[in-house]
Amino acid sequence: MFAAFGMTATVPTATAAELPNVPQDLWRWFEIEVLVFKHNDADSAIEQFPWQAPSAATGAYEPLVDYYVPDITAALAGLPRCAPPPLKPNFASTDLWCVNTYELDPLLPQNWQRRERMLATFSRAPERVIDGSGGDVTVANQPFIAPAEQLELTEMRQQIIRRGVGTPLLHMSWYQPVFGLDEQFKVRLFGGENFGQRFAPSGYLYSESIAEPEVLPLAERLERLLTQQQQGQLQFNARAEDEPLAPPPLLVREAGAPAVWELDGTVHIYLVGNYLHIASELELREPHSVNWRPAGLDAQADRALQPRSDGEFLRSFKLEQLRRVISSETHYFDHPKLGIAVQIRRTDLSARRY
Repeated sequence: MFAAFGMTATVPTATAAELPNVPQDLWRWFEIEVLVFKHNDADSAIEQFPWQAPSAATGAYEPLVDYYVPDITAALAGLPRCAPPPLKPNFASTDLWCVNTYELDPLLPQNWQRRERMLATFSRAPERVIDGSGGDVTVANQPFIAPAEQLELTEMRQQIIRRGVGTPLLHMSWYQPVFGLDEQFKVRLFGGENFGQRFAPSGYLYSESIAEPEVLPLAERLERLLTQQQQGQLQFNARAEDEPLAPPPLLVREAGAPAVWELDGTVHIYLVGNYLHIASELELREPHSVNWRPAGLDAQADRALQPRSDGEFLRSFKLEQLRRVISSETHYFDHPKLGIAVQIRRTDLSARRY
């Protein structure tokens, strides 16, 4: 039923965080353009970074959620309720253009407006270049995404591709009111591949089997461990501080497991007086082989006796930088794995109005 109503989607806005409690007639509107790309020759820089798991971007405004999963609540609520299914299936319009009661319940997994459920079905973000519907800052009451034709860093993105130095993950522009530091009004950005089918948000691989771990008698456990040690397959080690702990023996992907994006994080643009600042908290995630180092000898023994030996971890590389910037200039946030170019452009409502 959902596919039949894609045409009824409303204009994308933004969700998640609440707008600060600042009178709307005092909002200072700016246009922000962001180009995020990963470096193609960054493998040599891996060893200088600690092993870190992905972290969740919470409490941020999320314009991309509505862009990818438009709000169709009003369209669904206005449809007639579906009748009980007939014994002989038919394809009458009354059976197709209807909604079941359980599809409207926000607490049930069948509800089509559970955004995380829909996003998790994507193998990757559908678009790198975001083409919004635009808006008018003089009447807008929330941020909105600008049309792609307004992007001014397009030539830079194309040069990055032509020269083979990087792979763009996200290029977009949006309008937002910019507040002070204390309001903590952050915008979440994400893109690239969705690793959520294979990896949990913790960075560990999901188990391929849902069978319970085998419980062995003590004598057989000792015999297997001794055999592995004699064959050189088992060496007990102290855990290095920057290496991840071994995963649990059984990690099953639940039906409602969220997306785990290749690029995820927030940008926080705020004013201190009349000075603009950008604080970036973005992550690039990549699967990497790892030698697990369980914390204790008993954990190492349990790990050795389990058939699972994937040795792969979704490693997170964090770009966390803070900078004071000038509007209408291009600013670069560089990292051995990730690059960001940002422009903040003034609007007719950027000046202080009090």
